Amino acid sequence: MKNASEAEIRERQQRRLQELLDFVLRNSRFYKRLYDDIDRPITTLDSLPPVTKSQLMEHFDSVVTDTAVELDDVADFTGATATLGERFLGRYPVWMTSGTTGEPGIFLQDDWSKTATDAVRVRWALSALFDLQTIKRLIRHKGKIAEIAVGGGHFAGASGVEIFRKEHRRLQDRIRLVSPDQPLSEVIAELNEYQPAVLIGYATVLLELERKQRSGQLKLSPAYIAPTGEPITSEEKDRLRTTFGASVREIYGATEFYGIGVECERGNVHVNTDWVILEPVDADYQPVDPGEPSETVLVTNLANRIQPLVRYDLGDSVTMYEERCPCGSAFPVIEVEGRQGEVLHFETDEGNEIPIFPLALTSVVEETPGVRRSQIVKTGSKRLRIRLEFEEKFDEESVWKTVENELSDFFATQGVGDISIEQATEAPARDSQSGKFRHVWSEA
Repeated sequence: MKNASEAEIRERQQRRLQELLDFVLRNSRFYKRLYDDIDRPITTLDSLPPVTKSQLMEHFDSVVTDTAVELDDVADFTGATATLGERFLGRYPVWMTSGTTGEPGIFLQDDWSKTATDAVRVRWALSALFDLQTIKRLIRHKGKIAEIAVGGGHFAGASGVEIFRKEHRRLQDRIRLVSPDQPLSEVIAELNEYQPAVLIGYATVLLELERKQRSGQLKLSPAYIAPTGEPITSEEKDRLRTTFGASVREIYGATEFYGIGVECERGNVHVNTDWVILEPVDADYQPVDPGEPSETVLVTNLANRIQPLVRYDLGDSVTMYEERCPCGSAFPVIEVEGRQGEVLHFETDEGNEIPIFPLALTSVVEETPGVRRSQIVKTGSKRLRIRLEFEEKFDEESVWKTVENELSDFFATQGVGDISIEQATEAPARDSQSGKFRHVWSEA
């Protein structure tokens, strides 16, 4: 419960951490080798080396704890659209990352992990729903949920929605995926027709929808809005509350653990430290002081047993505070700077200005076989420069042609023609000043 005492939270965290460490030492060949020189028993995280996404992907078959799971088979599974909404081997949801921290990845969930991540979100949302107007809106719109997330692949949003729809047939009309890679006019038309009670999705898309609600093009009355996937300011959340008249609670999460932190009624994001351990660190993986922004953050998922994450470098910049939140909860408060990506604006062939969302663009590029990671830079009103890092054993020229064609087709569906798409000579790189890895921005 969110009202647990600090001692109760600490006890649950440490008990689950010890259970996780005991488990990985018995069942994960990768971690067993990684910790081979570390004195036993291992009871804390301090002595353990951090791990990166590239490490986990390189050693995927020895990280996972079910020997029936092999990366080649999982890659075949995620590469087939027919498997969307299915569980790998009938047991494990598989979620891909779109590479927002610089490199795509594949992550399996188990039932315990999925249950934990769902539970930690619900416990913070309940207080937002105990309001007469909110309850009326939930009833009026039949509790329908619209998840705004990139479709067409095994991403957490798309896969999670489809699994729910297939496994809860009676409720399949109560949840719908709305993909921002379609033209915004189509997103608006779909939402106006569907009339969701709950909106969950990318912050940049929700803020664009807020503008359309003010202009009268969008006509929604949701009860609850949950921005996620991208940084959002307090002022931006206030705009959502005012325009939609809805409760707004930010969710800080990742494919690796969806409910890392959730906003309380006082507007602060609390880390669910009974199920996940966050370590804000500097560039050398040394702890930063409370109140100081980190270079990155190490995540230990206390629930997932199929693909354990212990001191995993998530790539986000966070600030953790020691002060107790006025809401009274003992769960620590954080601020998240997160990952960097701009909404780009283009003029359609009809002369209208439209937004193109960063995660929609990166998904188009990084779903292309052979692309390891990318950066997309707008250099003119209708000009893009694409930095690419290629997978080995792929023909770079063929991969680039596919990227170029896919992007041209994507912009054509948005009504934007004559886009100039240029391949950069330089590889993707972190910003020389901030050290952060941005994916989409404009220099125009």
